[in-house]
Amino acid sequence: MFVAIQFTAIFILILTGSIFPSDIFKLTIMILFGLFALWSMYVHRFRFNALPELRDDSSLKTSGPYRFVRHPMYTSLIFISFIWVINDFSIFRLAIWIILLITIHLKSEYEEQLLIKKFPEYPQYKTRTKKFIPFIY
Repeated sequence: MFVAIQFTAIFILILTGSIFPSDIFKLTIMILFGLFALWSMYVHRFRFNALPELRDDSSLKTSGPYRFVRHPMYTSLIFISFIWVINDFSIFRLAIWIILLITIHLKSEYEEQLLIKKFPEYPQYKTRTKKFIPFIY
C-alpha cells in the first residue's frame, strides 16, 4: 500500500507540473539530491527494492550517505519532489506532497522495524544517525 501511494503521489506531481525547473538554484538542488540518491544506490551496488521488504541477501549499510541519514533515497525523493512543488506551486500539489511525505515517513517506520529484526546492530546505528535530514531529523 505504501508503495502504491508513494508512486501515485510522484506520478501526480510529475503530471501536474514541470519536472525540471528553469531556475538554476532549484535545478542545482535537484541535481545534488539526484547525485545523493545515486550515491546511495552505488553503495548498494544498484541492488535495491522499491518495496519495504528486505531482500534475503541484504546487508546493513552504514557508510557513504548512510553515515549521514538512514534513508538517503527517501531524503532525495523528499527534496526533489519539494522542488517540483515550489516550482509550480498550488495548494493541490502541496497536499499531494504532504501525502507523499507522510507515506515516506510511515514506510520508513515499517522498514526500520524489519531492519531491527534482521540486524541486531540497527538500534545502535539509529542512535548515531538521523532519519532523513542530517543533524535535524
